[in-house]
Amino acid sequence: MLLPVIIATFSGFLLIALTFIVGRQRRLADAALVGLLIALFLSLDMAGLGLLERLGLVLWQAPVSQQLPGLLLEVTPFVLFFWVALLLTGVIVVLASRSFLQKTDRNIGEYYGLLLIALVGMMLVAASTDLFVLYLAFEMASLATFALVAFRKRDKRGTEAAMKFFIIGVVSSAIILFGISLIYGVSAHVASQLPPQTGAPAATDLRFLGTTLSLGLAQFEPVIILAVVLLIAGFGFKVATVPFHMWVPDVYDGAPTTVTTFLSTASKIMGFAAMFKIFLIALVGTAGQWTLALGILAIATMTLGNVAALPQKSIKRMLAYSSIAHAGYVLIAVVVGSHSDPAIAAFGLAGGLYHLLVYVFMTGGAFIFVAMTATLLIGERLDDYSGLARRMPLLAFAMMIMLLSLAGIPPLGGFVSKFILFWSAVQAGLVPGSEWMVSLAVAGVLNSALSLFYYARVIKHMYILEGPKEPVKVPTPYSLALWVALIGTIATGVFAFVFIDFVTQAAALFFG
Repeated sequence: MLLPVIIATFSGFLLIALTFIVGRQRRLADAALVGLLIALFLSLDMAGLGLLERLGLVLWQAPVSQQLPGLLLEVTPFVLFFWVALLLTGVIVVLASRSFLQKTDRNIGEYYGLLLIALVGMMLVAASTDLFVLYLAFEMASLATFALVAFRKRDKRGTEAAMKFFIIGVVSSAIILFGISLIYGVSAHVASQLPPQTGAPAATDLRFLGTTLSLGLAQFEPVIILAVVLLIAGFGFKVATVPFHMWVPDVYDGAPTTVTTFLSTASKIMGFAAMFKIFLIALVGTAGQWTLALGILAIATMTLGNVAALPQKSIKRMLAYSSIAHAGYVLIAVVVGSHSDPAIAAFGLAGGLYHLLVYVFMTGGAFIFVAMTATLLIGERLDDYSGLARRMPLLAFAMMIMLLSLAGIPPLGGFVSKFILFWSAVQAGLVPGSEWMVSLAVAGVLNSALSLFYYARVIKHMYILEGPKEPVKVPTPYSLALWVALIGTIATGVFAFVFIDFVTQAAALFFG
């Protein structure tokens, strides 16, 4: 059950060792790609989404949910979903990195090794069943991403971005750890008052926390509220919600663009995997203390992200603010997932999961396109994209599709995921006492309409405005990465029911 994690771990350390043996970076990229594809193949097969499963050739009979208590981990459809999304991100980033990394870049093996080690930490975050294991896995991934942002040591913008990212990351980790310590203290005290049980879980077990914190709410309400505030702030920094988003534009703009792609997709997926586990399992009994606050943050995040993206002339910064707005959309899933009606809660979580999957393709592909134009010396600014559709028609078409999906235009994946998210908020608002949740859907629809303006502006420059006419020869790795992103963006819209069935099952089993 842990074979994908084991393969990714082995591949990461192997790539660091190969730095001293293999001189050509393409071979190192191939080795990283092979490890990721094997881990992805196994994850898809265990999730029942693989080609062999569809053909009726079952490699093994994987259980629906496997608990690994000795390791404080679990492998469930919910976990497998995150493994698949993270490994897909890794494949897209490694494909693009083959052309993005230059011959002057040193320590190429360490770049790919850190990428895989960060992915391992993120996969363990999704699989953890214990609060401290989740935190340690989170830090494992964070430390690797700090180094990735500073990969080009002589690049002043990259070094500045890495320093900002490191300081913000360390502060947010400390805030999260403080919140965890308060939760642990309350849970341990309540657990000590319960009748002794044989084989009772640790006080930091996520599902056990859901019981102990609800029992101790009356006695320790101020402490629990403080812990919730700290966790919202800490994870708000990690997933870039307002007002904890300040670092995103500078870090995304200064980091190497392939690393920016990784941060904007994989890191955000990891952050929401942790938030789903902590808020919808460990803190579900205290939902009344934080649901409204997260709802307000969701509306503020999607609104500020879209408004701030409007005047941007740099495509990279525009996409950075766009990623902030999409964090606000996914926060709807956390809010609706805390609903008292299990069916509505599962539906909301399924919408959040589906949006994260589509987000990998549309945002990841858009950032890869920006990396490509920067590498080919076209530029990263809006004016540089004038007439680009005549110079690279197929890839400009791919960029247009991904931007339209980000705006939520049917029949693309972004439309389907937003529809599920917003409809779940409407369903939640129809229940007496939760009427305010309808405002989440209203805000989401209005913000999606607003975002279409700045996405359409990029399309206008590519297709309508005049620019240089000489064709551009695009390296094959960039083309492959963009085609993977394009196919994923279209498939998650056209063949949505295949994926919706799986995320619905994953969300239902997540809530037991």
